Amino acid sequence: MEEFLSDWSADLNGPWRALIRHAGPDIDGIAAELELEVWEPIFPVRRGKHFPGMPAGAHCLRAFDGIAPDEVHCVVLGQDPYPEPGFATGRAFEAGNLAGWHELDKMFSKSIRAYMQMILAARTGDLSYTRSFDDWPKTLAAMESGAADIEQPSDIADRWVSKGVLLLNASLTLTRFKVDVDPHQSKGHLRLWRPLIVETLRALASREKPLVFLGFGDAAAEALAEAGIDENAGGHLRCVLRDHPARAEAVLSRPNPFILCNRYLEEMGSRPIAW
Repeated sequence: MEEFLSDWSADLNGPWRALIRHAGPDIDGIAAELELEVWEPIFPVRRGKHFPGMPAGAHCLRAFDGIAPDEVHCVVLGQDPYPEPGFATGRAFEAGNLAGWHELDKMFSKSIRAYMQMILAARTGDLSYTRSFDDWPKTLAAMESGAADIEQPSDIADRWVSKGVLLLNASLTLTRFKVDVDPHQSKGHLRLWRPLIVETLRALASREKPLVFLGFGDAAAEALAEAGIDENAGGHLRCVLRDHPARAEAVLSRPNPFILCNRYLEEMGSRPIAW
């Protein structure tokens, strides 16, 4: 990991480097008993590096590309990269290398499908897309047929970023993965990146500008709590916490976080996000 992270901050642009310069990956925080085999890929890769089959432009700090700190109106905080180098881009809830929305059905996790159900409901105002995960086929049909005006998978994350959304994960890299969380995630990558993620959240929250945090899953909630941000946040901040969308029914059964985000932004005198 030390070799992988060498001069890591060079992959950030100037404004982000200045904002979070006091924090960085915590190599010493990784549990001592964990081992990284020489054959194991660490993904997403560093900027400018290449791994066979990876999405174009993917790198572990990509969440900070294309958006300046002062442009952030909403932070979407997930858990970690998608557990397949061909999907992981470096941005939360973005699956790379998809030719169309139907290819989401290739993924074993429900997470991005449930996430897109919520996005489509927020964009169209049609809450029938999110009554249950059983509504995914209806959602997919609307996106694939053009009945819903929505970009292709390769373009939609760029749209969110252009509207002021920081697509961040609690961990920026991955090696081994289990549905019930592998120790290399919980005691390795999540610990490694925690100081940087917490400092990013704190620094953004310290600005006197309307900002909404959307945290998905335990890892996101823990990072936000360490940064002093929770659902009691007031003033120029709001926070919405949800289960990770991999637990689709638990997320879909509660008020849509993207609709709430826009309501909160408008209440604070800011423009809503065109999800």
